[in-house]
Amino acid sequence: MNSEHIPLLVDSASVIRAAADRGVSIPRLIWDDTCPSTNDELASLVREQAVGGETPAEFTIRGTDFQNSGHGRLGRTWTVPARRCLTWSILLTPPVGFSRWGWIPLIAGEAVRSAVAEAGVPAVIKWPNDVLTVDGKKLCGILARVEPLPQGPQIILGMGLNTRLEPDDLPRADASSLAIETGVDGSEIDHEALLVSILSTLIPCYRELTEYGETDFRDSPTAHQVREHMVTLGTQVRVEKPDGSELIGIATGLDSGADLIIDDRVSVSAGDVHHLRPVSGSSGPVPPVPDGGEH
Repeated sequence: MNSEHIPLLVDSASVIRAAADRGVSIPRLIWDDTCPSTNDELASLVREQAVGGETPAEFTIRGTDFQNSGHGRLGRTWTVPARRCLTWSILLTPPVGFSRWGWIPLIAGEAVRSAVAEAGVPAVIKWPNDVLTVDGKKLCGILARVEPLPQGPQIILGMGLNTRLEPDDLPRADASSLAIETGVDGSEIDHEALLVSILSTLIPCYRELTEYGETDFRDSPTAHQVREHMVTLGTQVRVEKPDGSELIGIATGLDSGADLIIDDRVSVSAGDVHHLRPVSGSSGPVPPVPDGGEH
């Protein structure tokens, strides 16, 4: 229940109907006014049901108008003011033997980018898990984690999209929001429409990923879209590793598992990277390499 008696920014029944109108079936959508972490809450639901030998249906969603103890990548904390961010998590249940884990946050990034563009804000994907404005300001962070269960690994995919933040709300100088980018009052940003738009891209692309068979997924339509909108490709980057070492080179492509290829000679996974930064002097966005350029 919404303890403050303010209408929730997302009505579950409305979103399920709107998603169905776009060919996407959502089995369950839980939304409330406050939640510590949508990833934690959905993971807890998965573990609780797993005790009885079951798990929630794939594409179950847990969302909130205010996440007050959110997680970023590598254990970083993340929070923004109440009702100014679209924050939610979705359960993915890949088939037995699935191994293309690295593509999932990138597919989510493309789904967010597409929805943001539909809302009037051009955006790009930053490897491995961010969506930025074309001038490099962060709009959305994405976090995927695996819940290992006897029934098979489940993926909790969470994301937070800055929607209604005003300049004074920004958690850092290199962030922005849809309200700021469009110049409209935050109340005009429709969370339900954004969520439905993201789902209408995310779920079909995820299905393509899980059903692609043994063929290199880089040849898929979804991978083409990811590469086309990935600003990281073609730029000189500094890979800062957890052990303090660094690797500097040109991000020349993605390998079959969506690891980032540096200088056409070495691949790094998201787990290998503490920070990925543009090299000083090349911080502005650079157009990505032509599609297929990493093969």
